[in-house]
Amino acid sequence: MKLKILLLATTIAANAGLFTHDLKYYETHLDDAKEKFGECKKAFQHALIDKDKDKIKEIEQDSECIDSEKAIKQARRREQEAKRALEEKKRKEQEAKQKVIFEQKKKEYIEKYKTMDYIDFLKDGKQECSYFSQKKVFGGMDYSQKASKCVAWKELQKEKEKKAIEETDAKYPGTKLLEYKNKVCKNAMYGDVKCDFIRDVVFKKREEKEVGNYFAHKDLLKKDFNECYHKIDSLNKKNKYKESQKVQKSYKCYMAKKGALKLNIYGYFQPMK
Repeated sequence: MKLKILLLATTIAANAGLFTHDLKYYETHLDDAKEKFGECKKAFQHALIDKDKDKIKEIEQDSECIDSEKAIKQARRREQEAKRALEEKKRKEQEAKQKVIFEQKKKEYIEKYKTMDYIDFLKDGKQECSYFSQKKVFGGMDYSQKASKCVAWKELQKEKEKKAIEETDAKYPGTKLLEYKNKVCKNAMYGDVKCDFIRDVVFKKREEKEVGNYFAHKDLLKKDFNECYHKIDSLNKKNKYKESQKVQKSYKCYMAKKGALKLNIYGYFQPMK
């Protein structure tokens, strides 16, 4: 009899809400958590309407309301994490497939570029690939067809440039390089890759070499500079300005003038002392 009374009292108490559920319970009974939190929200809204401060405080501090909400938020986080993990897995799988294609295309471009004339090589990739970066702004790597082309182009660019400089330099010694530069660039449009290469790469390196030699041998610089000066000065005095300009633009006088700049001499206005 006592046992029956105890069981009845326990059932009534449970139905009356005297037994509460904690966070651990709600974490494994999400439907109950949602139901409980729904009740808490309704009760809170009514308390707000009634402006019942005590009731509002009571609901805010109610452990079941707090735990049910926390269980729901944790479940949402887990869902979001699982979704992100799945998306990341799919992204990596897709990236792996793209990388295989990328490597194959890159290999094809390398084979193509190895035997290509350097000027044609520049025309094919300079504008598109000079400032290309395979790393994406927001992380990850670019495995597109453009990436396969540009990575291959950039890998070979320095090697091919070095070889092209050596070949051009050997083919056009001394004043022939200046003549060749003037010929190539005479009617070239802005951005012409051949002119840019001859003028800004090959001729510039030759200029650096010549100026360095002059700086190391200042007597030679003085000799060449003064020879140019006297020729130019003589022609200017005879009002032969076109001939004077031609002498100034000659290979020897051009390089001597560049060498003199290292000594803060700015042009053929007086002989070097």
